[in-house]
Amino acid sequence: MGRKIKIIKEKSNKKQRDPLQTQKSVWLAGHVMTLAFGSIFAVTYIFHVCLFFKYRSWKWLFLRLNKGYNIIHGDRWYHSVLRGSPSVMYRLSLVGTFLSCGVTSYQKWSGLNPQWYEMLSAENFQYLLISLLWFVSRKSIYKLCPFMILSYLHITNSKTEMNGAREDAGDVGSKTEMKGAREDVGDVGVKNASLLHILAFSEIVVAFALLLDSLLLKDGTAGITLVVYSGIYWLRINFSPYVQVTLLRLLTKFDAKVPPKYKDQWSTIKKFIFVKVEDHKKTEDGIARTA
Repeated sequence: MGRKIKIIKEKSNKKQRDPLQTQKSVWLAGHVMTLAFGSIFAVTYIFHVCLFFKYRSWKWLFLRLNKGYNIIHGDRWYHSVLRGSPSVMYRLSLVGTFLSCGVTSYQKWSGLNPQWYEMLSAENFQYLLISLLWFVSRKSIYKLCPFMILSYLHITNSKTEMNGAREDAGDVGSKTEMKGAREDVGDVGVKNASLLHILAFSEIVVAFALLLDSLLLKDGTAGITLVVYSGIYWLRINFSPYVQVTLLRLLTKFDAKVPPKYKDQWSTIKKFIFVKVEDHKKTEDGIARTA
């Protein structure tokens, strides 16, 4: 009778990295990139603006740009690196937004087949579209401000948001755990309500800045950028609660200055936004009851 050979499998000493932990690290690294590189770009942008008299002609009321002027002169390689560093910092900041919003969208839609309506109504997907638009358009600090504020909010509350995430992406989890995570994120939003309104107001400033760029014909793509951003901002008005509340506050301040013959149209606009706010509250209440 033949001898039985016992096969002993050696245990691998290599620790398998938790995919959820990797996603958290990428998410946090993306927000850090957005805030860090955006801040560096802001310093270079402010320095550039302070020297406007060097590259704009006073004969044209400083509206005409001398495109041939460079603050940094020289033909050596490090001169080229310094001249191109603001553009690199600007786009690296947007790459950070791609990473953070991309991870959040992946965690939300992984294993599902979302419809276009569901994707377009998600704020992270809207920010992905806006960041993609800014990536291919002219660089400017006002375009980065909303992303920098958003990244600051997430970084300062990173522990709460990471602890609220489910440890097992494949496990549905208990209703109590899901409700607790949702309340944590809600508390973060309540604590930073003022910053969220500043974020929403900065998005309005972006729209007016794009309109001014289009009127001044700063570049050939300003008008197209304004049209695309207007379409995305319409999604923000329909699905972002803090954008809706900020717009209502802003419109209310101009109530006394609206001519009487336009009062009905003005009230219709405010009522439309108010209905969106109420619809969002009903949706949140429905989710809270079923969780």
